[in-house]
Amino acid sequence: MSLTLVALGSAVELNFPLTTFTLPNGLQVAVVEDHANPLVSVQLWFRVGSRNESYGITGISHVLEHMMFKGTRKMKSEEYSQTIQRWGGMDNAFTSEDQTAYFSEVPKARLKDILEIEYDRVANAVFREFESELNVVREERRWRTENSPEGSLYELLRATAYIAHPYHHPVVGWMSDLENLTLEDVERYFHTYYVPNNMILVVSGDVTPEEVRPLVEATFGKLPRRPDPPPVRTREPEQEGLRRVELKREGFASYVALAFHIPEGKHPDLPALTLLAHVLTDGKSSRLYRYLVKEKTVAIDVQGWVEQQLDPGLFVLWVAVQQGHTPEEAESLLFQALEDLQNHPITERELEKAKNRNMANFVRRYQSVVSKGMLVGTWAILDRPEAALAWPKKIQAVSLEDVQRVAQTYLLRDQATVAILRAVPPKDMNAFMKKMKEASQKRFRR
Repeated sequence: MSLTLVALGSAVELNFPLTTFTLPNGLQVAVVEDHANPLVSVQLWFRVGSRNESYGITGISHVLEHMMFKGTRKMKSEEYSQTIQRWGGMDNAFTSEDQTAYFSEVPKARLKDILEIEYDRVANAVFREFESELNVVREERRWRTENSPEGSLYELLRATAYIAHPYHHPVVGWMSDLENLTLEDVERYFHTYYVPNNMILVVSGDVTPEEVRPLVEATFGKLPRRPDPPPVRTREPEQEGLRRVELKREGFASYVALAFHIPEGKHPDLPALTLLAHVLTDGKSSRLYRYLVKEKTVAIDVQGWVEQQLDPGLFVLWVAVQQGHTPEEAESLLFQALEDLQNHPITERELEKAKNRNMANFVRRYQSVVSKGMLVGTWAILDRPEAALAWPKKIQAVSLEDVQRVAQTYLLRDQATVAILRAVPPKDMNAFMKKMKEASQKRFRR
């Protein structure tokens, strides 16, 4: 299978052969061929994230991600990463609402070796140094959320937009849960969700399915199938009226954030919603930037994005308020702009620009063997691996009528969640500036 992208009016060809197969134990495998360089990326994707968590254990998916670097019965703590570095490679991991993923990139000659140590990491995990690693996660929450005005606002926005569905919980978890998690909790969670029938293995790079399959069968094929993890049954009820929440924090910048509920990531309306976000907020010629920043001068920046998720997600608009103006002014003008959009459709030129920007970003983003594997893994979680190849065609097929319809369907005032961050002057300027400097220099291992 090959992927043809249309970007900036010219055809761009990317060789993107994709082969999938499933082992008897339920492990789904995707092989992405890219023979440009002698490199290979091996990625383990688990269908588990904060959507699978409940009160009392929020943040456990992210904590487990950290613990998976603490060695096995054969390898010492952190030896996995050190081994890959000796090979001249790299590795990392991330946790989100819908998945936990581990990825590496190594020389092609290490394909057999990397599959063996990845298998060992799943089959023989030993959770050492639990308390010290839990402290790392707590510190991460403090700096990225509790000590970050923007991080706190985003957390509050989502917690207000979702009142029933577990997307209400932050990926990093609530601090009270992080203070009470136990090693037994993490081990139980691991044995429930880190099973082959809840896992996708993506091998991307200078490989063929013929050489990958026997290596995978000899390693991951030994994992026994386990009971399927419990499904997420809770569904978010329909929102019946505008919701509003406010946060006050020391600082100099105020923000207004809006969230609108949209369908799940594989829904046919997502391409049109993605292009609508481009039209509204992508660049200085976008509708909201021109109106709020250039014309009305109430904002210094406008951003927007679509949260494409396994369950119904959010369409988010984020406005940084210009000093001398209030969040209420920015909010009022933002809703005026959205109401104008309902009555005055976007133009053919705006749609063409949005498509070009989206395709150009797509081409730039998915050049490396790691990023191509990421694309396939993401769609394997949302739908199926092959769906990754259909996305550009779906973007190109969006019409003006499609964009107008989704704007009129989803971006409605009565279905909005409004979150305001109101900046208040710091009580101790020296202490405040010191904290901001420390935050800018803070680094976490993952």
